[in-house]
Amino acid sequence: MEKPLKFKEIVMPYPNLENRYTDYDRKLQPKMDFESENLKEFYLEHRQELIETVIRECEEYLDADDWMEEETFPRIKDLTGEWYLASVTVRNQEKKIRVQLYLHFLGYYPSGCARKEVDDYLGMDAWFDYDPVQKVFSFDGFNTDAI
Repeated sequence: MEKPLKFKEIVMPYPNLENRYTDYDRKLQPKMDFESENLKEFYLEHRQELIETVIRECEEYLDADDWMEEETFPRIKDLTGEWYLASVTVRNQEKKIRVQLYLHFLGYYPSGCARKEVDDYLGMDAWFDYDPVQKVFSFDGFNTDAI
């Protein structure tokens, strides 16, 4: 069975010099919060793997039939499939490295709505733990919210 939605990353064009929260209107690059320069390098080294995993997890979550119903949030038919990385946080936590990625997914809004026709719709906040001894990431889950 074909997936109802294909995800595509949008890279925001404007540097986030003040490291502020971003949204689709401002088009700022992600807010970045690293406990140390080493953790920033760690994130950059593993960014692709983390993004691929979070998108795979999002696809699995949103592939459920429940999201096709009219009265649910999020509704698959309201998503454009486009997303962007809104923030990254990397910290040392109890002998592991904790990575938090917050993605914004775009959605369609009806004409006459206060929002633009395409705007922020769904936030997905994902967490990973990295075990430096085993050298592996484990996906720890995510929360969703309307944005």
